Amino acid sequence: MTDHIYGTCNEKCNESTDYKQSVDRSPMSWDTADIHRYEQSITLKIPGYAHMHDLMDKLLTASIADNNDISVLITGAGGGKEITLLGKAHPDWQLTGMDTSQRMLKLAEKRAEEVGVMNQVKLLPVTIEQLPEGQVYDGATSMLMLHFIQGLEAKKSFLMHLAKKLKPGAPLIIAAVNADLHSPAYPVMMRAWKKHMLQAGVLAEEWERFATSLSQTSDPVSAETLVSLLTECGFSRITRYFGAFWVEGYYAIRD
Repeated sequence: MTDHIYGTCNEKCNESTDYKQSVDRSPMSWDTADIHRYEQSITLKIPGYAHMHDLMDKLLTASIADNNDISVLITGAGGGKEITLLGKAHPDWQLTGMDTSQRMLKLAEKRAEEVGVMNQVKLLPVTIEQLPEGQVYDGATSMLMLHFIQGLEAKKSFLMHLAKKLKPGAPLIIAAVNADLHSPAYPVMMRAWKKHMLQAGVLAEEWERFATSLSQTSDPVSAETLVSLLTECGFSRITRYFGAFWVEGYYAIRD
C-alpha cells in the first residue's frame, strides 16, 4: 500500500511462476495490487503476524465492557483480517471497517461472508475524516497502516480524528513499522529481517522492493515518536504488547 494511506500492510510472495512474473520495482497501488499475493505473503514477512492479531483481540476483550451494544472501528480494514477475527470471536459486536481501497474492501467483504459475520459488519470506502458524524466507538484498531501515512502532521491528524471517534476510556490497538532509519541498529535489523523473509519463502526481488519502500513509499517513525504522537493526540496508558524486528504493537486508552 503506497498511495492508499489508510489501507493495510504489504503483501506476500509465493514461489509460483505467476508470482515471479508479477514482481517489479514499481510502487504498489492497492487498486492494482495482486490481493491473493497480499493474503499469502504478509504472514511470511512478519514473524508472529497471527500472534500479534490474537493479542489484539485479547486486549480489546479485556478492555471493553461486556454488554450487548459494542461497536468497534477497524481502520485500514481492507483484506478482512481484523473483521473476520473479531467477528468470529465476538458475535454480538458491531464492526465498522474503513479503507480507501475499494478492491481491498471487496476482499474484506468476501472473507466476512465466508466466515458468516457479514451481518455484524459495515464497510465504508472513506478516510477517517469522512466517517459519519456523531458515531463514537467502544474500541478501535489500526493494524499495519500508520507507516503509510506520509509526514508527522498527517499522522497526527489521523490519530486526532481517531481519538474523536472513540468514547473516553476506549482502547486502541495500533501496530506499525516503527523504525529509526538513522539508528546504528537499522542495518543489522534489516539484515536479520531479510534472512527471516528469505528463509520463509519470500523472493529476493520482493525483499528488495520491501526494503526500499521503507525509505521511499512508506514513512515509518521511531517507537518514541509514535508514543509521543499518541500522547499528544489524547491517548494514555500506552504499552507495547508486540515486537518483531521493526514491527511493533501498542495498546492505548482514549483519555
